[in-house]
Amino acid sequence: MSDAYAEADLRRALAEVGIGRGDLVHLHSALFALGPFEGAEPGAIPERIHGVIRDVLGKEGTLTVPAAFEDYARLGTPYDTRRSPVDRAQGAFGQYVASLPESVRTYCPLAAVAGVGPLAAEICHQPTGSAYGVGSAWQKLLEHDAHLAFLGVRPHDAFTFVMLIQFQFGVPYLYNKLYDVPVYEDGREVSLPVTAAVRYLDPHYRIRESCVRFEERLEAAGLLRRATVGRGRLASFPSARAVFEEGVRLLSEDLYGFLREPPAFVPGRIPTDGNTGPFVPDEQRFVTR
Repeated sequence: MSDAYAEADLRRALAEVGIGRGDLVHLHSALFALGPFEGAEPGAIPERIHGVIRDVLGKEGTLTVPAAFEDYARLGTPYDTRRSPVDRAQGAFGQYVASLPESVRTYCPLAAVAGVGPLAAEICHQPTGSAYGVGSAWQKLLEHDAHLAFLGVRPHDAFTFVMLIQFQFGVPYLYNKLYDVPVYEDGREVSLPVTAAVRYLDPHYRIRESCVRFEERLEAAGLLRRATVGRGRLASFPSARAVFEEGVRLLSEDLYGFLREPPAFVPGRIPTDGNTGPFVPDEQRFVTR
């Protein structure tokens, strides 16, 4: 018995999780987990899946995908919104969508998003280099109440949206880092400061993320829908706004709700670096005698 899936199976799954014409969908994917696509060579699968999804969404619908370029931060490699590849860990489908002629991609390479459709520029091409701040793609996905979908990958393994929740809530284990590596768009330099919320790397703090509890909480609240596709699953949260609100509730109950355990912060060291001393005006603070 073949475990291949066909276009009809994907259409059925999209309908079962509530995705349809005119929707805005942000899709994480790991296509290998689904098995073979009936009648398609492996290299052609992203195109076939894209065709099905775009047909389901119609001309009124918008599709966005993760499109990060982490060599920017890890290796100091300049980023080009049109030319830099999507990280392999984010899947062949993200690379396919980001490479489409009509696709647009965020200026911030960290947690970058690419998209096609009528809302793509509004979401993915705002004049900001912020990963999660005002005008960022993740903030726009929240504002437009996107479907957050996961094809062949478990939500808790690819839940980038929770970074927006943590950043906006103001958790103490993240800070907003500034980068000075150039950003380009099709070979032309873009003059924008690039910033991203990142965790403190001090190994003593033991800051280890986990979204397992949050996924279970969302499912218990009735916010998670699932359908089978081939050997894998399609999961969807129909409302980014509802996910955000549930994440805020979790952090209100437990400031470290997105971590495996509370960080082992050291008193006197950032972010618990103690009192700042009495107020001294700036004009006196830097006077030397």
